[in-house]
Amino acid sequence: MENLFIYILLPLIAIVLIWYISASNRLKRYRVVIDESKRNVDIALTKRYDTIFEMIKVAKSYAKHEAETFANIIKLRQSGSISESNQAIKSQNEAIERIYALAESYPELKSSEQFLNLQDQIDDENEQLAAAKRIVNNNISIFNQQVVSFPTSIIAKSNGMTKMDFLVEDDVAGKKSIEHFDYDV
Repeated sequence: MENLFIYILLPLIAIVLIWYISASNRLKRYRVVIDESKRNVDIALTKRYDTIFEMIKVAKSYAKHEAETFANIIKLRQSGSISESNQAIKSQNEAIERIYALAESYPELKSSEQFLNLQDQIDDENEQLAAAKRIVNNNISIFNQQVVSFPTSIIAKSNGMTKMDFLVEDDVAGKKSIEHFDYDV
């Protein structure tokens, strides 16, 4: 009986323990990777914020009475959690829309070289932000797949790990529909 324990049960217990530790460490590494990739989104949001702020300064010189628009935009800040990132992205998108709407009211602003350069920067930063969001969501997907897959789900649950939310894209339904396109030439 003692030989059974030494030759069969002890190695089996060691294998299960090693597997548990390995799976637990893998899940923790995924969280670190997600946090690192999330920082790239924060960097992109910060760059975008700075560009929006520069656009505001240019726009202010053309429209001094649009104080409410500018006051709301100043409230944008760097985010922390996924939901805060989603909110910051949404707020920045709304700010950009308000600035572009303001530019429509001031043709000289719309044609300003500095404003046009800032628009190009926003386009570049939107591409960088989209790429950073794809990386974060890919890492979250890998983590979530592990969290819900048996037997790793047992380890995740024992470590208090649950599925994470993805960074979302605003108005996905509206971007799928082409009903509202203006086809007039």
